[in-house]
Amino acid sequence: MLRLVLLLLATDFAASDDSLDSSDSQLIKRSQFRTPDCHRFDYPVCSKHLSPVCGTDMNTYGNECTLCMKIREDGSHINIIKDEPC
Repeated sequence: MLRLVLLLLATDFAASDDSLDSSDSQLIKRSQFRTPDCHRFDYPVCSKHLSPVCGTDMNTYGNECTLCMKIREDGSHINIIKDEPC
């Protein structure tokens, strides 16, 4: 009976694994992260121009400048995953 349960669980796990979409278009590769160009911004004020970016901390920033402000304030290392909300 235990073998049957384990076999059913293994079969169910294998079936669910097959349903995952592993196409390159769906995966974000670390090599695709972009480093923000923080020295082009005048501190301590960022423009209110909305151009959202998604940081590697999985937070959405209003624009690249606000991401750079976060990096400057915290000393954290955050790259840009994509140029749109997370």
